[in-house]
Amino acid sequence: WHKTDMSEHEQFQGAGAEPGVEIWRIESFVPTPIPKEDYGKFFTGDCYIVLHTYKKGHSTEYNVYFWLGDESSQDEQGTAAAKTVELDDSLGGKPIQFRETQGNESSGFVSLFKAFGGVEYLAGGVASGFKSASEELAKLNVPRLLHLKGKRNVRTKQVDCSADSLNNGDVFVLDAPNEKVILVWNGSKANKMEKFKGIEFANTVKEKRASSIIDVFEEGQESDKFWELLGGKKDVKDASEVESDESVAKAAAAEKVLYRVKEEDGNLSIDEVASGKLDKSMLDSDDSFVLFTGAELFVWVGSGASATEKRESWKMATNFVKEKGLAPSTNIANIKEGNEPMNFKACFKWPLPPPDFSVKSSGNVAKVEDKGVDVSNLFERPVVVEEKPVDDGSGKLEIWRVENFDLAPVPEDMYGQFYGGDSYVLLYTYQNNNREEYIIYFWLGSESTQDEYATAALKATELDDKYGGAPVQVRVKMGKEPNHFLSLFKGKMVVHAGGKGSAFKNKSDADSYDVDGISLFHVKGTNATNTRAVQVEEKATSLNSGDAFILLTPGKINVWIGKGCNDDEKATAHSVAEVLKGEREVVEVEEGSEDDAFWEAIGGKAEYASEKAGVESAREPRLFHCSNATGRFTAEEIPNFAQDDLYDDDVYILDTFTNVFVWVGQESNDDEKKAAVKLGQDYVQQVDDGRDEDTPVIVIRQGKEPTLFTSCFLGWNEEKARVFVDPYEAKMAQLREEKAAREAAEAEEAPAAAEEEKKVEEEAAAAVAAVSVGESIPYDKLTAGQDFPAGIDPTKREVYLSDEEFNTVFNMPRAEFEALPKWKQVQAKKNVKLF
Repeated sequence: WHKTDMSEHEQFQGAGAEPGVEIWRIESFVPTPIPKEDYGKFFTGDCYIVLHTYKKGHSTEYNVYFWLGDESSQDEQGTAAAKTVELDDSLGGKPIQFRETQGNESSGFVSLFKAFGGVEYLAGGVASGFKSASEELAKLNVPRLLHLKGKRNVRTKQVDCSADSLNNGDVFVLDAPNEKVILVWNGSKANKMEKFKGIEFANTVKEKRASSIIDVFEEGQESDKFWELLGGKKDVKDASEVESDESVAKAAAAEKVLYRVKEEDGNLSIDEVASGKLDKSMLDSDDSFVLFTGAELFVWVGSGASATEKRESWKMATNFVKEKGLAPSTNIANIKEGNEPMNFKACFKWPLPPPDFSVKSSGNVAKVEDKGVDVSNLFERPVVVEEKPVDDGSGKLEIWRVENFDLAPVPEDMYGQFYGGDSYVLLYTYQNNNREEYIIYFWLGSESTQDEYATAALKATELDDKYGGAPVQVRVKMGKEPNHFLSLFKGKMVVHAGGKGSAFKNKSDADSYDVDGISLFHVKGTNATNTRAVQVEEKATSLNSGDAFILLTPGKINVWIGKGCNDDEKATAHSVAEVLKGEREVVEVEEGSEDDAFWEAIGGKAEYASEKAGVESAREPRLFHCSNATGRFTAEEIPNFAQDDLYDDDVYILDTFTNVFVWVGQESNDDEKKAAVKLGQDYVQQVDDGRDEDTPVIVIRQGKEPTLFTSCFLGWNEEKARVFVDPYEAKMAQLREEKAAREAAEAEEAPAAAEEEKKVEEEAAAAVAAVSVGESIPYDKLTAGQDFPAGIDPTKREVYLSDEEFNTVFNMPRAEFEALPKWKQVQAKKNVKLF
């Protein structure tokens, strides 16, 4: 795999050649690429440059962010800004530049790291000798306290490991690798999303350290160990004493103000042009302008502006912030004439070209930008954020399914066919610069159990160890597959309903598969790589005109082509049909030409999404989360949305271009419902993208969704819609089940373990007696294959370590090790190669 050399600057050679995210850290005034496993982790003493490359239609677009840590130096910040300009130049001046500051990042920036576990702040920096986030976390052997804060864009920051850091409005995770525990603490006023993210973050840590146990405490129910690790119990601060989630999510936008800015002889002149309603004609190509919306600041550089103004635009912006007394953390976007984003255009009366109705809708994508309450800030069209693929997917692939706490090989003729109730581990081997490299994907079905999730993560780690730590591990959730993963199956990925009964959580459950001979698959995507098929309910209401579907019956396979189906979806539907057909005939059925047998197979004719929602233009559906939980109405776009993003205590807006839906959760309050309806009405009235001003605003209730709404979600599950499962409570239930099973297993083995421990003690005493008094043997000699010193019992090698070295090797005193159950001792010995 080779990137095109698009950069004349050495540090940025090949940058932007493929869609995805690339990150550099400023080290000794030089941008240095960081490994992908560190994406999303930022040292607070450093500055970073982040390039986001994405496709928009047939063109390639770029956003360049430079991120400034709170404890970074002025020199590092200046270097980050200067190198961002160099990267911009190397990409032909096409990128939009953004300045991001720690704790005040825009939604667009934070959304880039959704696939990497979110944004996490780590103490220190390159000047302190911290080279790699992954290396620092791997070396960690002391407790650390992490503070989770925010709504949907939850940020994770390491804070002082002390009770003084706690407040009752947030969630904290106490990670103690030396104690093998991960403790999640929920403040009494913490919001549901923070609680859910707390457990999710803990599970991510556990995937890397499988021996640790997760425990969750509500405020007031803490264990003695929790307070001991924090240095003692203290009164917890009230949420009112710290920064609120609302201030983190940005203050309300003020009236828009446009200024003309000139930099002459080192002096900055700022003249207000207009405020309130603005017109594009106010922008002069020979000058530079600053647009301040109250929440963010845009610097617009005209094509005829002087070379100095173009070069010094960032200096101009930061000087403007100082002159106007704005917060140093104010977000800044640097824009060149002719490359304006839609959220900038939306602040003006800006003539837009008519929509291109020749391009048919395909797929389900959404892009997050930094949004305020102002409806006009919601108008930028969505773009998918994808990871950069390492190759074309033509390497060697091996796949295993999790069964009974182990991996069972998947037959090669079943590669690409997954079950939503299962979890899988994939090993991909490819050539890079004449050497073999590896990627381990572990794919987690949406209906798979927590123990299957954990087994998949554990087995992926074991596989990684087998290859000496050389592979890259990638955790993939169903429906969130990166492009490279999808490319492994050449457009033939199929997700079936059902799965193998879990060996732990569902011991009494039978395997569940479709056995009646009739199945319906929804084919959806934007190109031949990311188009896939997902099994849906076998009924007419599952169909929609914008996509292709495959109907399997005992006698034949029907490839149903909706009127708005694109060529890639049609081709993929036929490819999948060939995989599934067996001895059956494949028949293409165009919408409107179905025979009676077709309708009979899916329970008869019924209304489905026959309108061309999203088919009549290139615009994609967009989903917004709406809330007034803090007393002010807010709307935030959800990137790459799925059905799981809908929560029953919230209100959402889905814009399909032909309709604007207001989805009302069962537990949402009346104020939220009213505010959401008004937002939908304002959105339709103010948006200037070619749609009819009378576009309907449709209020729908949870569980009563029409097909025109559900067709915008890949593989919509009606049962989920009818019976909402709180994600936080579901996670808690899984943890409770795991804890109960663990305690039951320990109780069952206790008598035998006690007898075994007694035997071990006797054998250990005898083994020690065989060595001269006071003599110990170094760890490296005890791990030297079969060449052990004479008189050594190879099954009891740990007893020959000195107390000091024992503590270093096992990360615990000898007495604590001897108090462990036998099976835990064995596992600990395996971990350090003494078993």
